[in-house]
Amino acid sequence: MKVKSFISLEEAIGILNNRVNNLEKEKVLLLDGLNRIIAQDIYSKIDNPPFDKSAMDGYAIIAGDSERLKVVGKIYAGEVYKGDVTKGTAVKVMTGAAIPKGADAVIKQENVIIEGDYIILKNKIVKGENICEKGEDISKGALLIKEGKKLDYADIGILASSGIGEIWVYKKPELAFISTGDEVIDINNKLEEGKIYNSNKYSILSRVKELGYNVKDINHINDDYNKIAKYIEKLSKEVDLIITTGGVSVGEKDIIKEAIDLAKGEKLFWKVNIKPGSAVLCSKVNKAIVISLSGNPTAALTTFELLVKVTLEKLSGAKEIKIKKEKAILLQDINKKGSKRRFLRGRFEIIDGKQYVNITQIKSGNGILSSALNSNCIIEIEADNGVKFKGDLVNIIKL
Repeated sequence: MKVKSFISLEEAIGILNNRVNNLEKEKVLLLDGLNRIIAQDIYSKIDNPPFDKSAMDGYAIIAGDSERLKVVGKIYAGEVYKGDVTKGTAVKVMTGAAIPKGADAVIKQENVIIEGDYIILKNKIVKGENICEKGEDISKGALLIKEGKKLDYADIGILASSGIGEIWVYKKPELAFISTGDEVIDINNKLEEGKIYNSNKYSILSRVKELGYNVKDINHINDDYNKIAKYIEKLSKEVDLIITTGGVSVGEKDIIKEAIDLAKGEKLFWKVNIKPGSAVLCSKVNKAIVISLSGNPTAALTTFELLVKVTLEKLSGAKEIKIKKEKAILLQDINKKGSKRRFLRGRFEIIDGKQYVNITQIKSGNGILSSALNSNCIIEIEADNGVKFKGDLVNIIKL
């Protein structure tokens, strides 16, 4: 079957959405769930707080009681008063302590005068004053977290407050990385004439690590499609996603397509109408999605953000592959009119509550790795859009 070629970014995303599924679920300890996508709705097992408690240091009393009360006890947070508060009595309570039976209000300690074993109330208080009622924050059975949310520190804290120690999350994808090319050498080798250092390996693997994923296998293979095919076929039975760099254009040594055929893989699409990064091949081999990026650094990093990152998110439990875009105000003109949609490196910042973006990509070209320096977003310029002026709104994709 003829592979789809020169498709729009939206069509590429649609194909991936149809072919990439969430991984299986697994039960993990609560702290291990941080930055994982929850695989179930979770409801509170208890009321929170689980009892009426004092909101401050003071005295537990009966609202409307006399102004002079005898102090009959003292309790700290974590303790329970064994007796009852009755008319004419008070119990000293510390912040977080359980309200004694019989009491229905707490007066601040600064609002009383102490006379031996008695306190004199400086002011009247009403029922319920300075008390955090049972279930005031979260009631038993309330929905805490909906399935599909990526858990952050606040989610972990809320779950802990309900006594939940284990949760079901989606498994994290296992990855492999293969760089290709006779001209590419690793950084521990001497740079010879005609050779280049393998920057793609380090930039992409660092980005993968920055996003919270681990890579199971890392390798470099020279321009031998037989070796590449055998290695991809082996890895495709062990991992969920394989990232390759190099060998996806139209030159004599652009051999990834041949390698995928030899590995009996299915090519999903080849080339996307964007710049940089149009030379990308997406395939399925056994259980693995294979996304083959350009050997050019800027092109590889751009397509990584547009296709690889979002694929990783869906494998990890996201409902759909979707590129998240926001609006920002340009801080300088852009004259990048062309037949392809362009993506430029930029740096956004918030000024007086508004989001602005600067272009950090001064030099153009697929191989200009320095364009990534100091960037924290990608600026989208639609095809044939002409000049964008300072003050115009543009779409940005945050990194």
